[in-house]
Amino acid sequence: RYQALLAQAKSNAPNVDWGQLRLAYADRPGFSVFAQSAAKRLMLQAANAGDCAAALKTARAVIEEAYVDPDAHLVAAYCEDAAGDQATAKLDRDIGAGLIKSIQTGDGLTPASAFTVIDVEEEYALMRALGLTVQSQALVQQDGHSYDQLQTTDAKGQRGVCFFLVDRVLAAEAAAMRPGAVSEGGPPSRTP
Repeated sequence: RYQALLAQAKSNAPNVDWGQLRLAYADRPGFSVFAQSAAKRLMLQAANAGDCAAALKTARAVIEEAYVDPDAHLVAAYCEDAAGDQATAKLDRDIGAGLIKSIQTGDGLTPASAFTVIDVEEEYALMRALGLTVQSQALVQQDGHSYDQLQTTDAKGQRGVCFFLVDRVLAAEAAAMRPGAVSEGGPPSRTP
């Protein structure tokens, strides 16, 4: 299902149901909610260092492995702009913004209006996009659901709180820990 939606997204971007694509990505066999990829770590390091050549190269690698990663599209857009490729930058910026918007299923101010993520990295991608710095994170249980509660500050030092529904994330983590689960890209019921 994800591959069909991905093909449609690539041909129709940015006019895509990004939320549906993200959920389909998370429903794939082998989807991992654990640990940031090496390419993404390198991309963020290069972007933070202002090395657009390296950041763009690794952003494209991240997009290839996880098209639904908003950080990768936004880093690529920034670096494409810097390189003078405005058309490609606009497309990547629109895709990144669409992915971010699809996480914002509510206002995030209470558990009842929580944002919906497929992994914890999306929480931090949204915080970066909103210009917020995470000060602390806690798991909160309420009404049969699990939420990440992030204490944040904005650029002016104003404190805030954001809630993320993480039922899907916790279910994926639990499934990955079961015997026979897909591990490091290996097929089910077989260790790599």
